[in-house]
This record gives sequence, structure tokens and C-alpha cells, in this order.
Amino acid sequence: MAMVKKHYSTTITGGKTARGMLVNAPISTKWAVEISNAIRGMPLLKAEEYLKRVLAHKEWIPIRRYKRDVPHRKGVRGGVKSGRYMDKTVRYFLKLIENVKNNARQKGLDVSKLRIVHVSASKGYRRMRVQPMLRRIIRRKSTHVEMVVSE
Repeated sequence: MAMVKKHYSTTITGGKTARGMLVNAPISTKWAVEISNAIRGMPLLKAEEYLKRVLAHKEWIPIRRYKRDVPHRKGVRGGVKSGRYMDKTVRYFLKLIENVKNNARQKGLDVSKLRIVHVSASKGYRRMRVQPMLRRIIRRKSTHVEMVVSE
């Protein structure tokens, strides 16, 4: 996997913030953007519980932007009926939240008071693998995800 130096896209600084980043995570950028929009502004522990409920298929992530051919779900969340569960992407977001919680504990912050102030997903490195005997190219996607929390 290629190593890419990635910088944060935000300049939120201060003693009461913690941050974390996933670089070149093998997840869909579209679904990462939708999950980012769903959890932005939530308290960190509440967002973690929400994603665990999504992983257990008790709730779903509302899809606002990339909603073509997405089925409707029972109920309405935030004025949106269409949604998905996105298990793989949710697992990576839970790893990111655990990373941010550990960074906050290391800085001496109270984890129960943390709120997500910035979440962003962007395209990562696109890997290609060539299978010469079959004459085809396999393209793999990756995504950069960054999160900043504050007390």
C-alpha cells in the first residue's frame, strides 16, 4: 500500500481538542461521506452507540446525497426515508472513534463531554492490480477520513 502524507483539512486548534485520522481505508468514499454527515455534531459516545445500532441493523444511516437506487426504510430520520446499513464502513468509523477516544484520554480530556466538531471524508489512493493472463485491471478504492472532537 502506498504511503501518503495526509494533512487535516481543518485548522481547529486548542487544548481541549483531540483528533484522529484513517488514511487509505478500503471503504467507499460515498458511504463515508453519508456517515460523516449523519454523525457530525453528535456527542462522541452517542455517535458510537448510534453506529453500533446501525451495525446491529436496528437503525440505518439516512442517505441524502448519493440516493439513486437506494431503497426506503421503515420510518423517517431527519426528513429522509432512504437509507442503508453500510456494515464495512461503519466498522471502520467505529475504529476511528476508538482511536479518537484514546487520543483524548492521552491528552487528559473527559471522554463523556466530547462532541464531534469536524468529520470529513475524501478520496484516497486508487490502487490498480493487473491480471495479465485474464487481460483485466482490478481497481481498488480507498478513503481518507478525519475526525476532530472538542469538549
